Amino acid sequence: MADLNRVKSLPVGKTINMQVLYSSVDEFRKLQPTASGHPYDKVVVGAAAVRFTSDLSSSKTPSILLLKRAPHEPYFPNVFELPSGKVDPNDPTLKNALAREVQEETGLEVTEILAELKPMIYMTEKNIIDGTGRAFLVSKSAIQLNYVVSLSGSEVKLSADEHSESCWATEKDLVKLDITSEMRTVIQEAFKVGCQPVI
Repeated sequence: MADLNRVKSLPVGKTINMQVLYSSVDEFRKLQPTASGHPYDKVVVGAAAVRFTSDLSSSKTPSILLLKRAPHEPYFPNVFELPSGKVDPNDPTLKNALAREVQEETGLEVTEILAELKPMIYMTEKNIIDGTGRAFLVSKSAIQLNYVVSLSGSEVKLSADEHSESCWATEKDLVKLDITSEMRTVIQEAFKVGCQPVI
């Protein structure tokens, strides 16, 4: 895993809230509660990893790494998403969680955090059966904090229990991919905010 003390956090077009990035999950829950004032039940971090490839006209075309959720996933099977995952209580900071999740899901290392994107706020629901056999619905609040990042390495190594394939998608490719509307909005923002080539 990358030495996180060396990972740069450079805003490109947007300010990165460093207080959030360097907070633990418990600190974040106190710092940014839900609209009702309660802490989020689940905090997730997502990475819009950007790379540029040259085409025949020698212009640089940006693409973002997307992962296809495994067919057995209970939520959104076979849908493309950013590399992302839950912040664990033992992650020292959200920045550490972001680097860990990217490495676990892709085998690649985060080298720079370039921009902060709009978070995704949502609810999850799950049917639970208690000890008496009664079923009830449990709802949990969740927030996914998304960042534009650059990565080192080139070969994506998927975790088959979570994802079935990966692709580097251009903005034009998005129309052909099965992506939730919320995730599509985040990815489109990543193309606008984070896809400025560094000279």
